[in-house]
Amino acid sequence: MKKKYKILSLLKRIKKSNLSSNLNSLNSEKKKLEQINVELKDLLNNSDFKTGEIFNSSQLKNTSSFRNNIQEKIQISQNREGHIDKEISNYIGQITKVQRQEEKIKDKVREDSFIEEKLNELKNDDNFKVKRIM
Repeated sequence: MKKKYKILSLLKRIKKSNLSSNLNSLNSEKKKLEQINVELKDLLNNSDFKTGEIFNSSQLKNTSSFRNNIQEKIQISQNREGHIDKEISNYIGQITKVQRQEEKIKDKVREDSFIEEKLNELKNDDNFKVKRIM
């Protein structure tokens, strides 16, 4: 019975390790996205139309399409960041669930060892009583 719990505990630790590793990679990806988002916003701010500057139609069209492209990329990175936030909270929930399962396994092992110890004490007491009577 203890062997079963040891294997189950080992599997839970492996699962927790994998979840933690995935969570770390998601956190690093989120940091990269935040940095990209900041740089895109800076690029968008730097490409503003300057007041008093004269543009011909092709420059105006190119600048406008460039700004639209950057705004789309900003929107995509924000959507991706929101998706990663959901994934991170999901992984945190799964890690918490695995931790609770590990605690239940430990409690069960402690309970089983306590019961086994009590049974051994009772057997020893019974053997002692039987030997004394004979």
